[in-house]
Amino acid sequence: MSGKLLGNVRIAIVMAGMVSALVSASAALAGKADDTLNVAFPRETDFIDQLHTNSTESTTSSRIIYDALLYEHPITGKISAQLATAWTWINETTVEFDLRQGVHFHNGEDFDADDVLFTVAFVTDMDNKLRQQKSDFGFIKGVEKLGQYKVRFNLNEPKPTAELIFAGRLIIWPNEYTAANGGHEIHASKPVGTGPYAVTSYIRGQEVVLKANTDYFEGSKPGPQIGTIKIRTIPDIQTQVAEMLGGGLDFIWNLPKDQAESLIGNPNLQVAYGSTARITLLSLDVVGRSGDTPITKTKVRRALAHGIDRETIATYLIGGTSKALVSHCHPDQFLCSQDVPKYTYDPTKAKALLAEAGYPEGFKVTMIAGGAALRPIGEAIQGNLAKIGIDLTFENYTLPAWRKMLFEDKSTISLFGWGGSQYDVSYALPVFFTGGKPDYARDKELEGWIKAGSATADVEKRRDLYNKALTRIADQVLTLPLYSNTVTFVMSKDVSYTPGRGGSPEFSNVRWK
Repeated sequence: MSGKLLGNVRIAIVMAGMVSALVSASAALAGKADDTLNVAFPRETDFIDQLHTNSTESTTSSRIIYDALLYEHPITGKISAQLATAWTWINETTVEFDLRQGVHFHNGEDFDADDVLFTVAFVTDMDNKLRQQKSDFGFIKGVEKLGQYKVRFNLNEPKPTAELIFAGRLIIWPNEYTAANGGHEIHASKPVGTGPYAVTSYIRGQEVVLKANTDYFEGSKPGPQIGTIKIRTIPDIQTQVAEMLGGGLDFIWNLPKDQAESLIGNPNLQVAYGSTARITLLSLDVVGRSGDTPITKTKVRRALAHGIDRETIATYLIGGTSKALVSHCHPDQFLCSQDVPKYTYDPTKAKALLAEAGYPEGFKVTMIAGGAALRPIGEAIQGNLAKIGIDLTFENYTLPAWRKMLFEDKSTISLFGWGGSQYDVSYALPVFFTGGKPDYARDKELEGWIKAGSATADVEKRRDLYNKALTRIADQVLTLPLYSNTVTFVMSKDVSYTPGRGGSPEFSNVRWK
């Protein structure tokens, strides 16, 4: 970005902040003064708990509302006990957990083995049609109650990442509360967990207010350090920045590079960067689920790979720790092979491939995305592809609306962010290539390799299987990996927080200075 343009961005942000300060008389009361951490989420999510929706927003909320059996440290990645006090692997497909006693859900209900059995029964019942259900929980055969505070998990097959699932995905619901309130959907509007914060009010798509759980037990996860957390949905980045400058917000993240850099040096704010296993890619309709489009042709998809300047996008639009990708996985994930076919930015070669595919004059196509944060990336891709003759219409929707289109065969190209805190290649692949709704490739051999790789603890077998899979994906451009994500955090000067590697903020680790 030129110095002049960057200067204009800074001026616009400062002016927005001045306006915000003038119109928000309550801003001076926000934050440390009344022990309320004011946070902005950039997107609406359709469920607040992560068992229903594994979005960044639902995961971030779930980590402070609920607990899992285990806990993954956000900086070191070390797995330790949480709702469990100890666990023992009897063999490769059997693990027993000793459960913590004296733990209470937010409504006063006692935690014990029955809650674990209830939650596991729900997530393993495929009729419930949860998102990512097979990839996340399909390895669990069932769970047995060995006592009020002891359970045994039986697995269908060895699962190398089982402990990551027990720590990061399998949050525990209260069985009595859930059943008494009509079933699982109560957690979409009135979630109840054992976590460090309890929901006191929730207006879908607008605001959630959480209060410190003063009865929180001493596990591996830190207890609440701040009295109240108020999270508002503010899709517009400039509005978020204006409120930060005006004092109406204390914590935002995932700002575009230019906006974040323009705030460095402001005495009332601090900017920090965190890493994540999250990646951004293009989901491509290889098999024509959305219709017979040019994207079904391999040479066209290879033209896209040569026609998008991923290095420039990663360096100048994302910044921080972001890197251009060659494989459908994060380079730091275990067994993420980089020895795959590669596509350099080469518009001339891209045009030649389009001509060979029968489109010497290019074609028109639509790309969809969910969330305002992806708009600059979509516009950059739009500009890149215009240079090789592709007239790309970019449509940006809310997260639920985009997901609905993706699941209902209405996506020809999707700008897709995917990942989390699991630093294993098995987390990067199943959602896209094992027959679920986001699978627009439908490659049975590829599906077999990926499933086999997640069902063995033999590292060399896993390496071989995943290398085959990643090579096929790259060679056929079944998806187009773009860049690894970095996470930018902007906080008020009163906030103390060290970003971890998971990408999402861990609000149980946030405190006042």
